[in-house]
Amino acid sequence: MKKLPVADLHGLDRVLPDFQFVERHHAVIEADPATVFAATEAVDLSDSLVARILMAIWRVPARLFLRNVSSRPMSVRDFIPLVRIPPELLIRGLVAGVGRRSWTPEQFTSHSGPGFKLVWGYRVRQVGDEACRIETETRVFCGDVSTKRWFSIYWIIIRPWSGLIRRDLLRIIRLRAEKAFHSNN
Repeated sequence: MKKLPVADLHGLDRVLPDFQFVERHHAVIEADPATVFAATEAVDLSDSLVARILMAIWRVPARLFLRNVSSRPMSVRDFIPLVRIPPELLIRGLVAGVGRRSWTPEQFTSHSGPGFKLVWGYRVRQVGDEACRIETETRVFCGDVSTKRWFSIYWIIIRPWSGLIRRDLLRIIRLRAEKAFHSNN
């Protein structure tokens, strides 16, 4: 896992500086950074009913266009852990369209071939005595013209639903972090 200087709170720029597609969301949470970070690390896509429903629907047409579409729900364990700087930064990545399943962080960062790379990051910042702002950003880089053309169409369709999933995950993180914080204070 890549170690970045703590001053680089926007580590996405180091992991995937060039991208064609981006999605950003944030929430303010009444908890300390460590509690918010712990809730962020613990959350999984399967924790969100919205994500489970939308991914089940997505798998139906995906099987028409993609090879090896899994029948099991997607999990954060499917992502490559790229950067972890508690309690501030967590970045995971994914490479698709190349037929390879296993990647190290170094292989992810250096990959410049066909297919696409996706990074999904969370940044936690204290904004008050008992409040944090958590930001999530998803970036996608398409490594070839054909993938970019295909992904452009895909992004138009999936972006609102992807945003809905991200906002639901932020809601779950907020609920869990605030519950943990208030039960300890």
